[in-house]
Amino acid sequence: MKTIVLAVLGLMLACAPLAQKSLAQKRAPKQPQQMQWREYVYPQDGFAITLPSAPNPHYDGGDRHINVYTVSMGKTVVSLRAISRLMDCETALSEMWDKADGGKNPSEPVVKGSLKQISPAGMKGLEYETEMGSGERSLHRFQCADEHKFYIFNVGYAGKQRPAEVDRIIKSFHVVNPAH
Repeated sequence: MKTIVLAVLGLMLACAPLAQKSLAQKRAPKQPQQMQWREYVYPQDGFAITLPSAPNPHYDGGDRHINVYTVSMGKTVVSLRAISRLMDCETALSEMWDKADGGKNPSEPVVKGSLKQISPAGMKGLEYETEMGSGERSLHRFQCADEHKFYIFNVGYAGKQRPAEVDRIIKSFHVVNPAH
């Protein structure tokens, strides 16, 4: 009987450090998981983009002509809408410019000096930032690839400075041939 008690006691003593280490690991705050940046290609929507994780694609409000790709990075949320329908790009951009320039949405005032025309990779577009309140901002970016493809970035983030990851994502965006 003494032998069994000593064996069990010895086993408990030998395993105690392992159990403590395991318990300490469970109690320790989890380290943030390292983002695995990679390129994601969506030929059906004609673009590729580099993101820190796989997006959550879904139809916008059930509209099968608008696919939304969303990625969350802490307090920053990036959404890209790919719109596939015949539209007059010039008119759409002009209307959006007028709306932003005129400050027609008092709940989201445009940040002074942020409204600008852009032409990434030859696409026509515009972008601006809005104040969301509580120290948060939102970036709005509109790009026309052609009369059938229109892309809208919406990015919400904390603070006045846009996170570097947002610029990395936007700069990585490029049009691909749907045949690929």
